[in-house]
Amino acid sequence: MKIKKVTIYGYRSIKEPLELELKDVNAIIGGNNVGKSNILKAIWTVLGRDWVTVNNFCEDDVYLRDGENDIKITIEFDEPYKYHQFQGIDPIDIPKISFTYTKYKIGENIGQRRLEKQCLNKSDKPVNVLAKKPQKGEQRQYQPLTTIPQDIQKDLHVIFIGMNRNLKYQLPGSKNSILEILLRDINTDFENPDNKMQIKNSKGETIEISRIDRFKQCIKCAIESLRTDQLNELEKTIKNNALRQLGFNTENDNENLNIYFNPLTSIDFYTSLQIYVKENDFEINATELGGGFQNALVIAILKAFEERRKSGALFLIEEPEMFLHPQMQRSLYKTIRSISENNQIIYTTHSPHFVTIPEYDEIFIISKDENGTVKHKSTLQKTTQIEEKLRKELDPERSELFFAKRVLLVEGDTEKLSLPEYAKRENLDFDNMGSSIIEVTGKRNLKTFADLVLSFNIPLGFIYDIDSSEISDKNEEKKLNQELEDYKNKGVNVWSFNKKYEDELKNALGENSYQKACQKYSKSTKPIKARLIASDTQFSVPDFVKPIIKWLANKS
Repeated sequence: MKIKKVTIYGYRSIKEPLELELKDVNAIIGGNNVGKSNILKAIWTVLGRDWVTVNNFCEDDVYLRDGENDIKITIEFDEPYKYHQFQGIDPIDIPKISFTYTKYKIGENIGQRRLEKQCLNKSDKPVNVLAKKPQKGEQRQYQPLTTIPQDIQKDLHVIFIGMNRNLKYQLPGSKNSILEILLRDINTDFENPDNKMQIKNSKGETIEISRIDRFKQCIKCAIESLRTDQLNELEKTIKNNALRQLGFNTENDNENLNIYFNPLTSIDFYTSLQIYVKENDFEINATELGGGFQNALVIAILKAFEERRKSGALFLIEEPEMFLHPQMQRSLYKTIRSISENNQIIYTTHSPHFVTIPEYDEIFIISKDENGTVKHKSTLQKTTQIEEKLRKELDPERSELFFAKRVLLVEGDTEKLSLPEYAKRENLDFDNMGSSIIEVTGKRNLKTFADLVLSFNIPLGFIYDIDSSEISDKNEEKKLNQELEDYKNKGVNVWSFNKKYEDELKNALGENSYQKACQKYSKSTKPIKARLIASDTQFSVPDFVKPIIKWLANKS
């Protein structure tokens, strides 16, 4: 069971209903303090526990901390949950569940907070269930389901890996941790009567016995050893005190109520496991090590989950790139994609290594305006042709466009390397503005990348060569030039060079200065030469460059 859509309203920075149509992998990106983590925390608050109560929320969670506001979080599943109300009765479909943190409007508790939990049908009406189990021949009576069955939340395995990478949150003793899920599966296998082992009996003969039966024998022996007189006395004292508290006579009613210490089960042992690190003769609990080491272990556990091919979990991960160098970021991204084949993952990130251009439809760009946190999802229809074209240009540098506040598309490296140098000379800072120059490897790719950037509502500009050496068919080029010019009608800033950048530079500097510059840097490749000329104060900043760099630095 996966989540098809989540809608969040009134939670922390989120004022208006924020709808996220989810896929198997979902990347949430955007600036700091725009509400990315609030999306994960909202989902975790309602799905990360077996039972959600009003105490899981507080007034700090309400938008603007305004006591008149409510919080509403709705989860829609990809397939309706099958609720088995009564044995022998067809299950009831529950496509959505909803949690509303609101106030009593009437009655003695008026003004106090309460949590309204609902199961909804596709029309957002309460799901009707049987009022009671019908007897044979009796007419069925229905009533609205007034809460969310606990089985739904038990079947949802939600794993949260937050900014605090403390290992203790992923150890088996922590509810819904990665290791807890893995070890519960191992325990199920352990308790299977067919899981046998060989032991010696009292006669020294080798016999087969199930592991669970052998475990119970060993636990029984261990408990007998642990049952000292003091333990028996403590157990007896607790029992007698409980009898008195409940109104029983300790002499006459001693057999009516029995209270005793229960021996450990196999799952108790598994969930109490700790991870230790030993180096030479030094041994230490891994939770006492530094943040970087603990993060490495969390990632190792995540990769173990992938290798065991476990399914049915929802991962919520904050900034998976923490503590990782670029190579390990790429490795972890591969792990995330592998895990998503049988699970669902939502993560926040600031790293271009965790978003790829071909998977643009998995990306949510989060920002904040007067209505709080808002999202931008691409409106570009994904086709095989577009996906194949973008996959050819797969590059973390190009993925940077998703994080930009302004994007300038250029055909090649010449403009990409030279324009930032001219900007420095004009005291303009592209990085401070959050602007990116993206090279698209050719004129023919400009439209595809322009459509992609526009689909995320990112301010866009691009430069193209009118007479490009890339296209030999001039009728084709004329048609393409007109299509590129038409982007002005979409609010795009379009600049064109008559032939190519070098010709524009020659016209701007003059023949003599241009030849002097070329001779000065004659040993450099064309893009490097353009960058060196741009950084050389001996040559003026060309007029054709100034409006481009001013727009990119938001100074136009």
